[in-house]
Amino acid sequence: MADNEMNNMEEDIIVFEDEDGNEYNYTVVDYMFYNGDEYALLVEATDEEPEDGNQECIVCKIVAETDEDGEESESFELVEDEGLGQKLVEIFNTKMAEEEEEDE
Repeated sequence: MADNEMNNMEEDIIVFEDEDGNEYNYTVVDYMFYNGDEYALLVEATDEEPEDGNQECIVCKIVAETDEDGEESESFELVEDEGLGQKLVEIFNTKMAEEEEEDE
């Protein structure tokens, strides 16, 4: 996808709240399926570039839910299994590198 197409896309912003009620905004970088489950790679949404150029990322599993009224929604659950999280980050990185090569 060309840079101008990326800039025109609406960003998916996910808001997480910790146990103290502090809110943290994350931007979805990419989605993928792995072993039948859908995952999202997210980075903290800030206006500032990190000094070293590397943003910390988190990986969440997307869980489809249906409420009593039959309304469907999705929730993002942090992947807490460190081994799985590292594996998913590696796959996301490979996928994004391949997409960059295709765009060149």
